[in-house]
Amino acid sequence: LHTLQGHSMVVNSAVFSPDGATVLTASADNMAKIWCAQSGECMQTLKGHRYDVVSAVYSPDGTLVITTSEDRTAKIWCVESGECLQTLRAQGPRFMSAVFSPDGRLALTASFTPVTQIWHVDSGKCLHTLRGHQNSVHSAVFSPDGQRVITASQDKNARVWSVETGDCIHTLSGHAGALHSAAFSPEGKLVITASDDHT
Repeated sequence: LHTLQGHSMVVNSAVFSPDGATVLTASADNMAKIWCAQSGECMQTLKGHRYDVVSAVYSPDGTLVITTSEDRTAKIWCVESGECLQTLRAQGPRFMSAVFSPDGRLALTASFTPVTQIWHVDSGKCLHTLRGHQNSVHSAVFSPDGQRVITASQDKNARVWSVETGDCIHTLSGHAGALHSAAFSPEGKLVITASDDHT
C-alpha cells in the first residue's frame, strides 16, 4: 500500500497508533517519525536524540510517544506538536525498552543494568527504582490493570513488582538460561516467560 521513505539509516521499529491512523518509526538516523497510515506522508519528525533511536511506542490514548536511544536517554514527545516534553536519563549504558502504563500516567524503562525504573510522565521524575536482579533486565511491562510490573533478566529470573510501593512481590525462578521477555495474560492472573533455555 505504502513505502514509508524518509529515514536515512536502518529502521529499528515500527508500530501503529492505538487508533490505527498513524505509524511510528524509530531509526538509527537518531530520529523517530510519525506517518499518516492512509497517505504514507510524514506528519512529524521527532529530533533530539544524539544517537540511534532503538525503540518508539505510543501512549494508550495515542497523544504521546516515548523513544529510547543509544544516547542513554528516553524521551517523551507530544504527537500533535512534535515537542519533547521530558528527557529520562539511564543509570547504565542505555535503555533497552520503554512503555507506558495502561492509564498513560507512568512510564517504565528497562536498561542494560539490573535496574528498572518507573517514571511520572507529567514531571519526568523517577517514582521507583526496582532493584533485585543480578544482571541486565531485557524487558519490563505493566500488568493490564497497571498495578504490577514484570521484568525479565539475564540472571535467569523474572520478578513481579508492586507499582505502588516498588517492592518485589514474587521472584519467578526455574529457567536454565537468560530470560528475554515476560508478559501478563489479558486478565493479569498468569505470566509467560521466554528464555535462552529453549522454553
